[in-house]
Amino acid sequence: MAGRREKFIEDKMVPDPSMSDAEYFHQRQKKSGPNIGKVSAKVNMSELIGGFARFDRRTEAQEAAAARYRGLHERAQIGRARAVDYAAVKVDTSGPTENRAGEIGQDARRRYADAVQFLGIVRSSLIERIVVYDVPVSKIAKGSRERERLTREVFAALDDLAVHFGLAKKKAA
Repeated sequence: MAGRREKFIEDKMVPDPSMSDAEYFHQRQKKSGPNIGKVSAKVNMSELIGGFARFDRRTEAQEAAAARYRGLHERAQIGRARAVDYAAVKVDTSGPTENRAGEIGQDARRRYADAVQFLGIVRSSLIERIVVYDVPVSKIAKGSRERERLTREVFAALDDLAVHFGLAKKKAA
């Protein structure tokens, strides 16, 4: 991406990294609500969901689907070509964690391919350009009518992806 990357900083409730599982379950017994075990944090949405951060009126399910899609795309790149440091001292190479990066990449590639196949080539290409490569809709569309149509398609595709990833229930027809 050439040029300066825009930052869309928002206050979000995120899981509290200092909270143990025991503390979380204890608080869950004493209180109720969606913010148990969470803290407020400033989140750069453009790093999390790419160009989808520019969209107004996005839902949490759409944000979660965009973040999952972008994360899968990034993790799918792991394990393909890794640098080798031949000067490093070789210690114990036995055990199941030897090729963990390759396994993570392989799993992400499979799940990413499933998402692409689920969306279809046209919609997955649109989501990839906006969410992964941070291309504004105005750069893709030729005019305001097409921009509105593409915006509707992005929202619909992310709604469908949220259902595909199990982040939301199927929409009523």
